[in-house]
Amino acid sequence: MNRLVNVLLRRTPWLVAGLILAFMVLRVPAFQRSGYWLALGQQYFAAAALALALTPIMITGGIDLSVGSATVFASVVIGALWRDLGWPIEAAMAGGMLAALLVGLCNGALVVAGVMPLVATLATRELFRGLAMTLSGDAPVTRFPPQLEAWWRAAPLGVLQPLVVPAGPLEAWWRAALLSVTLPLVVLAVLLAVTYLAVHHTWVGRMVYAIGDNEEAARFAGVPVRGIKLGLYAWCGLVAGACGAALVMRYGAAKADAERSLDLVAIACVVLGGIRVTGGAGHVAGTVLGIVTVATLVAGMNSIASAWRDTVTGSVLVAVAILNEAASRWAARRATVGR
Repeated sequence: MNRLVNVLLRRTPWLVAGLILAFMVLRVPAFQRSGYWLALGQQYFAAAALALALTPIMITGGIDLSVGSATVFASVVIGALWRDLGWPIEAAMAGGMLAALLVGLCNGALVVAGVMPLVATLATRELFRGLAMTLSGDAPVTRFPPQLEAWWRAAPLGVLQPLVVPAGPLEAWWRAALLSVTLPLVVLAVLLAVTYLAVHHTWVGRMVYAIGDNEEAARFAGVPVRGIKLGLYAWCGLVAGACGAALVMRYGAAKADAERSLDLVAIACVVLGGIRVTGGAGHVAGTVLGIVTVATLVAGMNSIASAWRDTVTGSVLVAVAILNEAASRWAARRATVGR
């Protein structure tokens, strides 16, 4: 009986997420169409990508509150390089991603130097949001080249039609399916594969879990704690840069006051997926479930006021946090009794 309770408590975030997902799918008919899920994935590209980048950081026991500011900073840098310096849009996007990478390196350097991740990234969150406002001036950067929207809506898998589309009654369905998978969804799938393989099937992932479980023990065991942390924050910054480029492609503008809650939504996806804030436990599959659940929860409440949407989302996160703490205390009590 105790073992069953322990399993249920450890899987509580997954159970809560599954119940929310099932309720929304049954309540909102739109969720029963595959095209709606693809559109939802494109809409939540930035939050999903940042949640995946945050997953290994939070497994180590760290956090990055600046991912939203880094994303916006990258988009504004892209706009400034294109508008003020006359850079080609491709070079400007590379420059924006480099700027976000530097934000990640700054965060990593502060954390490695001994500053608490919460404090360090909270400071850089405000710093780079302010720099973005300074760069953009009074008005957002607009009138980007029209091909950006085409890039956002491009379907890279369409080139595979001659190879994978079978002749017959399913031909039209296959062609529509390949053409509906846009560039953001392909990038998101690649990022998911890279994150999953790195966290669960490489030596880097084993070191990430070791740091989150016991940082001092990992250091004595020869784990390059400082290097791993610096690399994780740098990677998170690079992903934020890609999200900044995605914002420019999606909206055709670079605004310093955009996406105010992006970082909190990304963190909510990770927490709802069962990643312990204290580190040492969690799975990429849980983050994916958290992303799907948050996106479904918010999209399913489009018909109600935004204030109530925030209230419901916050209430769910509070409940999951309480249940996670209960699970941790239960596990600690069982370990004590076992001795």
